Amino acid sequence: MSYDQQALIVYTDEQLLQQIADGDRTAFTILYRRYWEGLFVTASKVLRGKDEAADVVQDVFLSLWNRRHEINLQGSLAAYLHTSVRYKCIHYIEKNITRRDYLLLLTDVETNSFSENTESDLDAREIQQAIHNIVAKMPHKMQEVYKLSREQYLSHKEIAAYMDISVETVRKHIQHALYLIRKNLRPVTVVVILAIFYLC
Repeated sequence: MSYDQQALIVYTDEQLLQQIADGDRTAFTILYRRYWEGLFVTASKVLRGKDEAADVVQDVFLSLWNRRHEINLQGSLAAYLHTSVRYKCIHYIEKNITRRDYLLLLTDVETNSFSENTESDLDAREIQQAIHNIVAKMPHKMQEVYKLSREQYLSHKEIAAYMDISVETVRKHIQHALYLIRKNLRPVTVVVILAIFYLC
C-alpha cells in the first residue's frame, strides 16, 4: 500500500484540513482523492453532463484551497462539500438556464415529490400554481402538447401521432411553452425551484 493510499485511511478530515491550512498540498491531494468521485456523481446528476460536473467540482476544491486559512467547519466536511457542489450547480444552471435541457427543471416541480418540510412544500405549491396559471394562458394546441408531455409523459412521437401533427411541431410547441414559463416566472422563483428540487 502506497503512502497516499495509507493516508486516505489513516488521516481524519480534521487532520487534513489543519495540514491544508498550513499550506500542505499533499494533504489537499489526499482530501481531493477522498471526496472527488462522490462529489462528481452528485454534480453529474444535477447538471446532466460530465464536463460541467467536473468543472463544478474543480471550482469547489479550488475554493476550498483558496479559503484554507479561514474555513472553520461546525459540521462534517463531507456535508460541507456536497452542499457547496449543489449550490454551485444551481448557480451554473441559473447562468445557463437556456442551454441544454435545464429549462425542463422549471416544470419538474409538477411531477416530482418534495421534502416533507412544510415551508418547502408551501413554496412548491406556490410555484406549481404559478406554472399552472402560465400554462392556462397558452394557445390551446400548445397547452395540449405541453400537458401530454409533462402530465401524461408521452414522447414527442406519441404526441405527434395522437394530435396528427409532426414531431417537429411538437418539439417547437414544447420549446415555446418552456420559454413562456421561464419568461413569466420571476428570476428568484427559478432559484427557489432549483433549491427545493436539489437541496431539500
